[in-house]
Amino acid sequence: MLKTRGKRGSALVLVMVSAVVFSIMVAALYTLFRANTETQAWAKEKIQARFTAEAGVNMAVYMILEGADVPQGHMPIKFIPEGSGDWKFLGEDMGWVQVWVDPHNNNDEVSSANAYEVRAMSKVKSEDQDFSYGLASLILPRNFAVYATFLNHAGGGFYGDDYRFDGPFHSNEPPWVYSETPGRDRDPWFYSFSVAAPYYYYSNGVIKEQATTPHYGNLWMEPYEKMTMGEPFFILNADTVPFGPDKVRWEVTKTAAYNGGLVLDLPDGARMILHKDTLLVKRDESTAEEAYDLAALSKRVVWINNGQSGTVYLKTEEGMGGGTDWRVHGLPDSLAVTIAVTGNIAASGPILYHTMDLANDDLAVMLGILNIYGNFYIALDPDLVSGYDDWKDTRWDISTSDKDYPKGLEVDAVIMVLGGEFVLEDTSDPSYWPSPAVDFAIVGGYIVDEEGVTTWVGGGSDQGYYTFCVYDPRLMTRHPPFFPQTGIWDVAYWDERPTMNDDPASTDYIGRDML
Repeated sequence: MLKTRGKRGSALVLVMVSAVVFSIMVAALYTLFRANTETQAWAKEKIQARFTAEAGVNMAVYMILEGADVPQGHMPIKFIPEGSGDWKFLGEDMGWVQVWVDPHNNNDEVSSANAYEVRAMSKVKSEDQDFSYGLASLILPRNFAVYATFLNHAGGGFYGDDYRFDGPFHSNEPPWVYSETPGRDRDPWFYSFSVAAPYYYYSNGVIKEQATTPHYGNLWMEPYEKMTMGEPFFILNADTVPFGPDKVRWEVTKTAAYNGGLVLDLPDGARMILHKDTLLVKRDESTAEEAYDLAALSKRVVWINNGQSGTVYLKTEEGMGGGTDWRVHGLPDSLAVTIAVTGNIAASGPILYHTMDLANDDLAVMLGILNIYGNFYIALDPDLVSGYDDWKDTRWDISTSDKDYPKGLEVDAVIMVLGGEFVLEDTSDPSYWPSPAVDFAIVGGYIVDEEGVTTWVGGGSDQGYYTFCVYDPRLMTRHPPFFPQTGIWDVAYWDERPTMNDDPASTDYIGRDML
């Protein structure tokens, strides 16, 4: 009997211990389940906050790409919500967002802007707390000046052995690319090659066919290994970039000239000299010289009304003795200026910067030349034509032949020709051209509707000008004052900033003063 009671007591203890253990397990499972549920809820709200911030950035970027006004000056401005209110409500599931647009510190005007950071902060409410998240994206309006070479119509665009494009190349039509050397020897080199179509492979004077790869026949587009990676280095069937006087917004350049720049009405044949920071003008051979201080302009833009067919001539005043002294009167290091003409403008001699340290981003000097309806000419040197006398004052003469510059003729500028060609001033009689041919170097870039004739081959020698471009790397992030934009915006980075504070305007973006 006593043994039976002992067994019953042991069973009761076992039941009680099991109940306690089971209760602890249930409590632990409940605690674990609750913690897991709360963790999932926290993760869900945090993820939602990130998506909401992303939506805010996307909304702002879309609005800007579609033409919404962006801030002028240097200070960040709240972009969403507009007007009153600190936050924009996007719905119960998404929560709230505010978006700021912060211009790069060098942005003085919308038309000269070169970078904006779009900065978004979200807020998502839960039962216990609010969750926030920050995102930032840097967007840049693509300026036409970024191109080393831009062709609207391919025209005479032949590019072969020894051509080198250190900046972006784009053509709205198929250019002709070739190599006559075996293997990869001396083949054309491109920083990037973008065409709104395939390109034409050209060999031995004959267009073979449209090509769709960077290697075709004797041609190996260099650097070949980079070209084979495709976008963004080798792009065929790219989007066409709208071009022409009726499609590009050149009016911002004109407006700047009329509101703080310089406006001149000049007759056909007028001549101009850039002498350091002064523009010298002579309307004809008999009139007095005029001088205009470019450094004193609040907006460094010169607008020249010369009709649609009149021609004005431009050069830098030559130095004394040649050699490096040619730069002594060039544009000073601190001067960036744009010269726009309604008609034709001709390089009547070298157009030079005083300093050529293009790797120095602090070098401010930059020249933009903009043709609205006319051509950019390499001027005919009257000394080469029998019976045609140049102006008697040698300071104002046209000097573009090989006897003047046996080492070549140089123009330091970004040249944009909206409605005409980059071409010789007179192609009717090649006999007057310099022989042998002279190098004509554009240090900067050229953006043209079409390339015309600059070199003629005949009589056993090349005559005219071998044209090539030496890209100014500063143009990747800068451009001449009020130079036209493409209407295309590029996204430079997409940066998560989960700890962004509740005043996004106070958060300086990375690289704010480095671009």
